[in-house]
Amino acid sequence: MKSKITKHEYVSNTKMSLIVVGFIALYWLFESFLHAVIWNDRTLAEQLFLPDNHEMWMRLLVVFIIILLGFYTKRMLNKQMAAEEQTKLAYAELSQIFNTSVDGMCVIDKDFNVLRINETFNTLLGISKDEAAGKKCYEIFYGSECNTQKCPLKLILGGETRVEFESEKTHIKGAGIPCYVTATPFRAAEGELIGIVENFRDISDRKQTEAYIKNIFESMGEGLAVIGRDYRIITANRAYGKQVNAPIEDIIGKHCYEVLYHVAAPCHETGNMCVVRDVFETGAPQKNIYTYKDNKGNPVYIESSAYPVKDATGRISSVIETINDITEKTKLEEQLRHAQKLDSIGTLAGGIAHDFNNILNVIIGFGSLMEMKMREDDPLRSHLKEIFTASERATHLTRSLLTFSRKQIMEIEPINVNEIVIGIKKMLSSIIGEDIKLVTIQKDKDPIVMADYGQIEQVLMNLAVNARDAMPAGGGLTIETSIVELDEGYRRSHGYGEPGRYALISVADTGVGMDEETREKIFEPFFTTKEAGKGTGLGLSIVYGITKQHDGYIDVLSKQGKGTTFNIYLPLTKSGTEETEMVALPPPAGGTETILLAEDEAQVRKLTKEVLEGAGYTVIEAQDGLDAVDKFMENKNKIRLLLFDVIMPNKNGREAFDEIKKINHEVKSIFISGYSADLLNIRGVYNKDLVYLAKPVAPSDLLRKIREVLDK
Repeated sequence: MKSKITKHEYVSNTKMSLIVVGFIALYWLFESFLHAVIWNDRTLAEQLFLPDNHEMWMRLLVVFIIILLGFYTKRMLNKQMAAEEQTKLAYAELSQIFNTSVDGMCVIDKDFNVLRINETFNTLLGISKDEAAGKKCYEIFYGSECNTQKCPLKLILGGETRVEFESEKTHIKGAGIPCYVTATPFRAAEGELIGIVENFRDISDRKQTEAYIKNIFESMGEGLAVIGRDYRIITANRAYGKQVNAPIEDIIGKHCYEVLYHVAAPCHETGNMCVVRDVFETGAPQKNIYTYKDNKGNPVYIESSAYPVKDATGRISSVIETINDITEKTKLEEQLRHAQKLDSIGTLAGGIAHDFNNILNVIIGFGSLMEMKMREDDPLRSHLKEIFTASERATHLTRSLLTFSRKQIMEIEPINVNEIVIGIKKMLSSIIGEDIKLVTIQKDKDPIVMADYGQIEQVLMNLAVNARDAMPAGGGLTIETSIVELDEGYRRSHGYGEPGRYALISVADTGVGMDEETREKIFEPFFTTKEAGKGTGLGLSIVYGITKQHDGYIDVLSKQGKGTTFNIYLPLTKSGTEETEMVALPPPAGGTETILLAEDEAQVRKLTKEVLEGAGYTVIEAQDGLDAVDKFMENKNKIRLLLFDVIMPNKNGREAFDEIKKINHEVKSIFISGYSADLLNIRGVYNKDLVYLAKPVAPSDLLRKIREVLDK
């Protein structure tokens, strides 16, 4: 298919044809004139129109050659014109590309002179073409690389074929413009290097996005790092550096296993799990908890989560790993589990103590009745004394169980810790023996706490006995008191402790010490390292229970062969101590009043009735709370005192009491129970307006309390 001839080509072809015809005519005329005039060979007219055969063929040959030369010339001229057109078109296209490029472009010669800039460059840096022409590049768009060895022109002159870098160029108004710069050689047609072409891409939006992402990256509390396929850290945030205790500059480029776990080989090669490797292999997020020792030998728990980062093809190019130091959280969880364990044991202990108290109440009560009816010289009186002694030991055991479970009722008052230590020193010396030197130190004056005096003494005695048993060959025991301030640092390191001022009681021995496994179990009830029959395993459990019941804290420092130190922290109070005097208890007295006795345990009810009737009282029995209300309705004008057990079937003691109070609000009451204090609080029994007696209670104590309440 023929291509269409343009008008320009038609005119050009016509001109060339006329020129050829003109050359032919001139040749024909010149040849005729030469033969006719110069050589006198026939006339001019004959030479023009009727040359001889030989002359005709010669002329036709020349004409043919002229025509061929014309065609050749025309072809060459057309090629030249086409090349010129292509050049003009290419120049126009390049100019259009240059001027309409979204990137700023600048042509610079070898002497740093600006040859040309495009419109985008003008808009980007605020420099017009006229302002830029002939100026030095570093004068009109200065960057940090200018006049340094990083200058792109210097690098290109040095042999580089392409230079790429980020730079902040200065706008004519002074503002900095972040740009991505690409420089390539600018050569003449012969290949001679003229200068460079610099391409400036405005990356302000990208930088803002990067800054936003980096801000999120750095705002995260978790350590975060991007890790490549070679396990090298590509980037990381400050939290990551803080958790691995290293500057970010020292982390980037290093292997993750070197930085985090201080090992020379990948985790999976040493037999450990590696969430980063698992993500590369499975493509799914992974999570694990690692444990390692810090430079002090303490365990550190790290929670690591890893997520895949995919490129445009869907291939996992890197992994984002987050690390979180959960050491403190793990400690708190362990302490919570330990506390829950102790609390469960305490609940069990409280229930056992209640049932045991009822049994002891019967034993002690009937024993007391027997004693009252025996002659002084009765040979069985010694046997009865042994029963009382065993019962007293059993009573202390149940109270110890309640103390451990932090459910023993306390008599709280402001006391001076120094006075307790000084007052019990002599007793402690006799407990620990002569081969152990006891030293007491009072660092501060008057560390006053709200506490039960007897229970704090119990703590010191139990710790002294524990220290004595840890020093079979003798040694030293130091009890030191002081006032300390607990801060957030203590709470973070120990996992417990409210900030504030505390009285500190430190009990330190020079004994055999204990290992970590033993130290973790010492507060568990019935745990003991002593031989069978030489310890109940409740001593330190009671210390723990009393301390917690006083809203205090206890920690233990111990090393095998280096001794043990117990630190007990009790909250300070501003109240002063009051001097109290021991008052002799009056002998129990009886009466003639009518008492409503409500007790679901038949043996306890029988015992109590016998004690009361023996003291002259009239007793009306009820076997539960509902029965008690009915019996009161029948005898409401006679009953002066309610003696109720707390926990009973059908209706408990408090419910029965509340119902009776509506009938006669002046009736007096005493509650008695073998249950623990926390349960009584839940039942609404134990408060300052009600009288409470804890089982087992001796008949004399019961009679004394009844007389006291009736006489009020």
